[in-house]
Amino acid sequence: MLSIIIPCKNEPEIVRMMEETEKSCPEAEIIVSSDRYGRGKGWALREGLKHAKGDHVCFIDGDFDIGPYWIPILAQRLQENDIVVGRKSLKGLWSRRVITYCSRIFIGLLFGLWIDTQTGIKLFRRAALPSWKDDSFAYDLEILSKAKRSGAKIIEVPIKVNIRKKMPVHSIIRFIKGAFRIRLNLWLKSK
Repeated sequence: MLSIIIPCKNEPEIVRMMEETEKSCPEAEIIVSSDRYGRGKGWALREGLKHAKGDHVCFIDGDFDIGPYWIPILAQRLQENDIVVGRKSLKGLWSRRVITYCSRIFIGLLFGLWIDTQTGIKLFRRAALPSWKDDSFAYDLEILSKAKRSGAKIIEVPIKVNIRKKMPVHSIIRFIKGAFRIRLNLWLKSK
């Protein structure tokens, strides 16, 4: 069974996202995890995971930048892999292309993860999904780093993303701080 967890914080597209997810994945369990108090995307997904019953888990953003029709396509790849992440193309807004490119290099150098960690769709075999503590939207760096260290087979699959808005500078700064915090915590735990 596949459990799909959609974190939501005042997403105007959430009803449409749920309807389209039900159409794309009629057999799946769909969990919308509300973060109305701003605790963070990592927190919302962790809370949603507490209610998930599936042995496969999908995290997908609720803003409809990524259509849920990608879920079954990526889910097919879980037969041979532990984790499947979407890889957005470097198209669209010029500023977002530059941010995505720089982010991939930054994350690769800092974590050794040469995959697109920041695309808002990831599928896991439940057994390969490690626990995490980070509440921010950089939570996936912790998850994917731990999974890689444990020997999980991680692949990325190209997807199309409909990015409609620019990335605010304060979000970029928060992400960079979060990435360094997560890297430091992982390093301290390995000592």
